[in-house]
Amino acid sequence: MIDKVVETILKYDMIQPKSRVVAAVSGGSDSMAMLFCLNSIKEKCDFSLEVAHVNHCLRGADSDADEKYVEEICREWNITFHLLRADVASLARQNGTGTEEEGRKIRYEFFSSLGDDIIIATAHNLNDREETFLFNFARGSALRGLCSIPAKRDNIIRPLISCTKAEINAFCDEKGIKYVTDKTNDDTLYSRNRIRHNVITELKKINSGFDDCASRCFESINEDEKFLSLLSKELIEKAVSEYGYSASVIASAPEPIKRRALIKIVEVQTDVSPDFGAVERISSILGGGSCEINGGIKVRVRRGYIEFPCEVSDIPVPTGFENGKAVCGNSTFRYEVINKSEKQNSEKIHHNELEYFLDCDKIIGKLSVRCRQEGDKIRLFPSECTKSLKKLFNEKAVEPEKRASLPMLADEEGIILIPGIGFDSRVKVSADTEKIIRITITG
Repeated sequence: MIDKVVETILKYDMIQPKSRVVAAVSGGSDSMAMLFCLNSIKEKCDFSLEVAHVNHCLRGADSDADEKYVEEICREWNITFHLLRADVASLARQNGTGTEEEGRKIRYEFFSSLGDDIIIATAHNLNDREETFLFNFARGSALRGLCSIPAKRDNIIRPLISCTKAEINAFCDEKGIKYVTDKTNDDTLYSRNRIRHNVITELKKINSGFDDCASRCFESINEDEKFLSLLSKELIEKAVSEYGYSASVIASAPEPIKRRALIKIVEVQTDVSPDFGAVERISSILGGGSCEINGGIKVRVRRGYIEFPCEVSDIPVPTGFENGKAVCGNSTFRYEVINKSEKQNSEKIHHNELEYFLDCDKIIGKLSVRCRQEGDKIRLFPSECTKSLKKLFNEKAVEPEKRASLPMLADEEGIILIPGIGFDSRVKVSADTEKIIRITITG
């Protein structure tokens, strides 16, 4: 199987020499087999290897045992070990999401926080790809969703994507690789488990070569999607100008290309992925008119160009503090340095006023109030995961039309406080804090 993994890495150009690879390892057979393979070839392929493990705190002592096992293996194999413990069930309730969705979000945020230069290796296999295809098919996904799990996306690679679960388990037995078993994998309350144990089992009764056929299918539709996406990119490049996107150029394209171009334009302009109905509404006004999509985002075609008018006439300009006060749009920020004994809580919210306490000595350079800029990120306290404002606003359901004009507190290092959402962990008050800044925000 090691040869198959190497072949996959080369086929999809997954790892370049001198790369820093972080393997996402749960302790199960898939991730342990992947770790064994990567550890076996790291010197020959000239990359460094680390491990990231997330304890989702969903299975009590079993979760803790998995964490301990992976850590011990890393110590035995002399591999750097990164750990995140997260109460996924509580976070899912808090955010109104499912535990599977919340767990996935937390994992990828953690992996991404380990560095901008890393390659993240996950242990998804061919059977995972089949399950995702069927899951998306049942939800009515278009071709992009039916492509299922890609072998490589950005800095995420899947070296086992061509291997079946049976091959992986046989490899573990052959090499004497110990692994832990997640009992929830047998729980058919989870959608994916029902697909795995019920649907795929029946499909293999119909066609014993189902795995090979599915693999060929994925290769084919991924190539089709790649080609159509390339054509839509070329269409956007042809349509864009200093005035916006030419509606007539977009409208003249074949439907599959036009639809993909509109999706990409909306994603770039609003940070939101439009649903099928939204794309249909935009397509219907390409000759002129306006519509609303995805909960209030306004789109219009005027003078032949697609526009995304903002709710506000002007986005507030950045402003500095004068005498402890800064006004940005309709919001007023005030600050004062106080003694630690005066601090009541890390955050108060009352009436139309927000109050935060930050470590004065951890602020870099001058404070200012500004709206978001390209590349802005924040490590929102108490999380240890850095995320883009785009991701954060999506999670917090900030209305898309308000994102560009939302005033935030920044120092010369970046955003440190977003009113109503929270502050960056690097400016949190700790036991060693000597000077505290109290920030009050009204408006």
